[in-house]
Amino acid sequence: MLSPDASWIAQARWDALSDDDRRGFARICPDFVVELLSPSDRLTETMRKLEHWLEAGAQLGWLIVPATEAVYVFEPNQPVRPVVGFDQELVAGALMPGFQLELKRLRRKN
Repeated sequence: MLSPDASWIAQARWDALSDDDRRGFARICPDFVVELLSPSDRLTETMRKLEHWLEAGAQLGWLIVPATEAVYVFEPNQPVRPVVGFDQELVAGALMPGFQLELKRLRRKN
């Protein structure tokens, strides 16, 4: 069983679950997942984890790599799209209209 660092599930999909399924750790693949690469993680292994999320039904995945100020955007049937530099914003598009992340907020403050 996988558990992302952050996730989102469409309300209609959540509402379709039984009360029992909503208790504890719901056995449902999120629509949107976010993984944050920590210093002890391996990039290739974490990228594979995002691919597993897409294979399970996720519609969008972001792999955030603070050390290099990079984000890898995963979408079904699309090549992985790197976004380099935390001077940009990521938007979730049609999946989550209006949701955006200012990457500069993720910068380490020294």
